[in-house]
Amino acid sequence: MFGYYVRLRLRSGGRLLKELGIVRSMLLVGLLAFAVAILCKVEASWILPLVCLLVIGGYHQTRKDRDFLRRFTDDVSLFFLCEYLLLSLPFVVIAGIRGDWVIALCIPLVIGWIPFLRPVRFRTIPVRLGFLYVGNMEYIRMFRRMGWLYLITIGVSALGCLHGNVRVAKAGMVLWGIIQSGAYSYVPDAHLLQKFKSYRILQRELWKANVWNASVFSLPFGVMCFAVGFRTEDVLFFFSCLMAGVFYLQVMALFRWVCPVSAGIVVIQLAVCIPLFVWTCFVWVGCLAELMIVGILSYVIWIKWKVLWK
Repeated sequence: MFGYYVRLRLRSGGRLLKELGIVRSMLLVGLLAFAVAILCKVEASWILPLVCLLVIGGYHQTRKDRDFLRRFTDDVSLFFLCEYLLLSLPFVVIAGIRGDWVIALCIPLVIGWIPFLRPVRFRTIPVRLGFLYVGNMEYIRMFRRMGWLYLITIGVSALGCLHGNVRVAKAGMVLWGIIQSGAYSYVPDAHLLQKFKSYRILQRELWKANVWNASVFSLPFGVMCFAVGFRTEDVLFFFSCLMAGVFYLQVMALFRWVCPVSAGIVVIQLAVCIPLFVWTCFVWVGCLAELMIVGILSYVIWIKWKVLWK
């Protein structure tokens, strides 16, 4: 049974490499060889068993075939033990190449305990985000996924301001303006437009959500920019970046209804939206260009979907 399972795993791995293609498969093999070279050259001897424990322990934690294998094996723990010892063999070989024979003997002994451990069950409790606009679930979902990047950006910007460098806060505000556009980076379902009773309600809800969310998350950066002093260039940058962020979100929210294709959204974002947003942050006249794009997209949406509101 174990030999059949190993052959099945090898076939699925070969099928995966075939789907990835030659270029990406060679890149993956190159990264694997690079990781092996690092493990062979690293001086600290404790890194190799730690990496082995993390890799096999993470695999044991996330595997989903326990119930399936219990139907075909008498003792699934012994089945897992054979598999994990086979997976730990490359680490044992690397330890032998390094000359760490004690670690090479200890790795199988430590790995042998993993199949008999119960997987840890994590329970995530959603945190209420009362400071966000409740009508925009796309932005709330984006912040739940990218909120850690916002906290890191705020922390780095605060450290820069403590050292008297306001440019770090400005760069963080621009970076977050690009990240938050990911809220509208997916292709929506056309039936979502039917929940709006009219085109005016659609525009009103998008403007309210984007203005509120962009203002709330830009406020900490503004406080850090003004902490050093109310200089004219800092005030002008903050309001220019805030307006650019609002228009950027509005453009992305409207364009996904005009071109409901993921590739088209990515191309327009990289080629037009991001460069125009960065330029507008430093040159406020760019807001007129973004406002013109918003007007064009609004007219196209009205022509394309006006049948829904008749």
